[in-house]
Amino acid sequence: MDDVAPTQKARVLFVDDEPRVLTTMRMLFRSRYEVFFAESGQAALDLLKTQPVDVIVSDQRMPGMTGIEMLRAARDLNPNAMRILLTGYSDLNAIIGSINEGEIFRFVNKPWMNDDLSTTVARAVAAAKASMAAAAAAPAETADSPAVQPVAGAAGVLVMDDDPRVPPQIQTILGPSFKVYGASSMNEAVEQLEKNQIGVVISDTRVQDHPVVSLIGTLKQHHPELVSVILTDRADAGSAIELINQGQIYRFITKPIHDSQCKIAVNSAVRQHQRLAASPTLHQRYEVEAPAAPPPVAAGGTGLLDRVKSLRSWVRRLGS
Repeated sequence: MDDVAPTQKARVLFVDDEPRVLTTMRMLFRSRYEVFFAESGQAALDLLKTQPVDVIVSDQRMPGMTGIEMLRAARDLNPNAMRILLTGYSDLNAIIGSINEGEIFRFVNKPWMNDDLSTTVARAVAAAKASMAAAAAAPAETADSPAVQPVAGAAGVLVMDDDPRVPPQIQTILGPSFKVYGASSMNEAVEQLEKNQIGVVISDTRVQDHPVVSLIGTLKQHHPELVSVILTDRADAGSAIELINQGQIYRFITKPIHDSQCKIAVNSAVRQHQRLAASPTLHQRYEVEAPAAPPPVAAGGTGLLDRVKSLRSWVRRLGS
């Protein structure tokens, strides 16, 4: 594809304990990429110690080490590689773990369509190249990087939740250095985005019984510097997969809210927003699928989609 230099194929690692699956992957991808194969998570990690790759495609259910466990460790070995998880069953805890610790680019349900998988891998390759270009321009953040110290005028945090007690609770947890705005509906959320400089959106999976995936996805599609964190007590693996594929959510926070978990997640999300605002090259790394359905229509007949598209951009101001 155009994003890959013609003299050097992208390097893609496929991990699955079933040899027939790896044979299928070889047939599908060997003409386009330099392909590597591993039949276990440990074998994949051993390979990554000597062979950096652009994309890792792993099955979830493997003996000895799950796909998520492998991808979490692979992130330390090869941080710029894009990570794709193949999953044929619903495991909410594993999915949430992959979002919080493995930063999965896409979930692909098994059995997959070959054309869909090929398109997903191609997008991941392009995103990996963009990520490496950005990493070359600025040193990557490490676990030892200092916590964000927000300054006056820094981007705020928008909390969408039916419960009006949640935004002030999060404000108390985060302290006065953060400015927290509340919204009890998606229309109110867009109004807050129109009026205020927001960098992080924290939302329940449903607001007033409406799924938020379309709004989160549309926000990410048109304003990729925004970072979304999902706050939920609902065990819904399907929603979690939709939120990562269509919204590239950054973290999950589970209810009831724990102070330390909330602080860590929001601090990390603010740092992520600052990185994305400063380096638009990284936006491709967090590209989202097109929403399956348009966002709901706002009061007065104006669609939320059009309002989201017209939101002013804060990237220029933050970089000035």
